[in-house]
Amino acid sequence: MNRTKLLIILGCVVIAAGCFAAYWPAIKGDFLWDDNKYVVNNPLLDEPDGLFRIWFSTDVPSQYFPLVYTTLRFEYQLWKLNPIPYHINNIILHIISALLLWLILRRLSIPAAFAAAAAFALHPLNVESVAWITQRKNTLMLVFFLLSVFFYIELVLRNHTSRKGLFLYILSLICFALSLFSKTTACVLPLVLILLLWLKHLPLNTKRILQITPYFALGLAMGILTMWWEFHHQGVSLINLGLTFLDKLLIASRAVWFYAGKIFWPFDLAFSYPRWKIDSADPAQYLWLLACLAAAGGLWFFRKRLGRSPVAAVIFFVVALFPMLSFFQLYTFLYSWTADHYAYMATIGLITLAAAAGTRLLGKSGPVVAAAVLIAMGILTWRQAGLYSNPELIWRDTLAKNPDSWLAHNNLAFILISQGKPDEAFSHFNSSLELVRETAEFHPHDIASAHFNLALILNGQEKFDEAIAHLEQVIAIDPNDAEAAGLAAAIRKKMAEH
Repeated sequence: MNRTKLLIILGCVVIAAGCFAAYWPAIKGDFLWDDNKYVVNNPLLDEPDGLFRIWFSTDVPSQYFPLVYTTLRFEYQLWKLNPIPYHINNIILHIISALLLWLILRRLSIPAAFAAAAAFALHPLNVESVAWITQRKNTLMLVFFLLSVFFYIELVLRNHTSRKGLFLYILSLICFALSLFSKTTACVLPLVLILLLWLKHLPLNTKRILQITPYFALGLAMGILTMWWEFHHQGVSLINLGLTFLDKLLIASRAVWFYAGKIFWPFDLAFSYPRWKIDSADPAQYLWLLACLAAAGGLWFFRKRLGRSPVAAVIFFVVALFPMLSFFQLYTFLYSWTADHYAYMATIGLITLAAAAGTRLLGKSGPVVAAAVLIAMGILTWRQAGLYSNPELIWRDTLAKNPDSWLAHNNLAFILISQGKPDEAFSHFNSSLELVRETAEFHPHDIASAHFNLALILNGQEKFDEAIAHLEQVIAIDPNDAEAAGLAAAIRKKMAEH
């Protein structure tokens, strides 16, 4: 075995071992929030026709992620509701993506390829995608996304025979389809392929346009399906955030800098960030947009001096983020404009840029600094992963960083009820209701839910009049709520008997 192969094997071991060490606190973590919808209470993982319905029905409890649900169904058959193997498999997928990233960067002759791959593997911003079982859609998507990129790179960079070239092309398309079946944000891949052609000074001729067209067609088809699904089955049609295009532009420009900041300074990470207010009449809110324009202008002006790699890295970062910016309405925007898992793939761009720039600037001291940074990242990831070991921890941490999160108050209250702490739960339910009222036009269902939850606690405390008052609020919002009407009738009957 020659020295190069030995170093590659050692590098793979270091990345894998580092990931398992950093994510160790999350391995024994419980199911968290949407995990109940995706795994714990998902009948499609166990029912005989579940696999068929996963692929060919609208019965799935979230968007159309058939490959994700297929893997979860397979795992459910093996270990039911033991969360440990689900966590381990998410970590393994993350490791595979890091190793594929290393392979691709080496193939593209990008400096500090190993450092970039290791930093991606250990970056704290990626904890949400790896430690949260629901984000299997991220970890699975990226594996097939990177495989598709690798096969396409092999196709265009090597002079293969027509048969082998066709084989690589088909493999790339298949992997792209599988990435789309994992998460629709993979639809940006054709833009990434064009970016890679530009990076390697390869012309976008007729042949390559014809090659990339099927990628665009697949991505567009899945994008249309996802928008239809969000509108008709995810409740997006029931909300109207009232955003103008200018509002969306202000949100997107600020979000780009938000994520860039978290990549270079990964502290105060939160499960749900404060949802900043948008005011197009406030001149200060345009600073983020001006900063984006200044950065773009700087990259263009200094493009010859910088070379293509830094420009490509920044463009990749923005392109990978684009589906999760404000231009497409997502139900999660009711809670926050940003989330760590939105940036999972996008981190690759700026991490690779930082690793390459650091190698160039630091010279011989580069490896020592890189090792210190990676160790620091591993420690931060270990600390962040620990929050995902327990649902109560993650919601209390969220409230510590975002005390105005009605979502965190609401979900922590349910946990407290299960722990037999109704008084503390009542306080959090009440806080959730007060906060959600501030944007009542967007949250009628959530307001009704908060009133119902308060009514349940008050009924248990035999405060019947107060419970009825909250149930009347529920019925005023939704006159067809049979559960609220039934509980109100039962309480009135109980009051009459007393």
